[in-house]
Amino acid sequence: MKQSDKPYILLVEDSLSLGRVYQEYLKELDVEIEHVTDGQTALNVLKDRAVDIVLLDLNLPDMHGLDILTYLHESAPHVSSIVITAHGSVDMAVEAIQLGAYDFLQKPFDAERLRVTVNNVLEKNNLLNLVQTYQDQFERDHFHGFIGASLPMQAVYR
Repeated sequence: MKQSDKPYILLVEDSLSLGRVYQEYLKELDVEIEHVTDGQTALNVLKDRAVDIVLLDLNLPDMHGLDILTYLHESAPHVSSIVITAHGSVDMAVEAIQLGAYDFLQKPFDAERLRVTVNNVLEKNNLLNLVQTYQDQFERDHFHGFIGASLPMQAVYR
């Protein structure tokens, strides 16, 4: 499978109709979306492909969405996740956030709410990539031709 330069979103939603609705909500964004209907398929995709965002329903036919969040937290912390569920509670939202979920959306929600949340994640990811790029270029003892590792020079570099 050829991977594009577009951000890749894995939509994990057991309802085909809701999956289609969410894809329509995000149609105007410049992203690639893959929809899967069960947890095991989602885990397989996460192992085989670079994923930027996971839109995750918690009630799946073969496992609980928190199991996937736990996998992401332990094995793929760079992947952003947004939980979408109709059966949420404050305790479940807190647990999802503790496992690294960026946001917790209670069904039903409108298109604008989903688009804003996904855009926020994409912007956050872009900023993190930009910071990482500059950190990779920056070394502690020199910067743009300046040389020195003293505390005053490090202040100049910052």
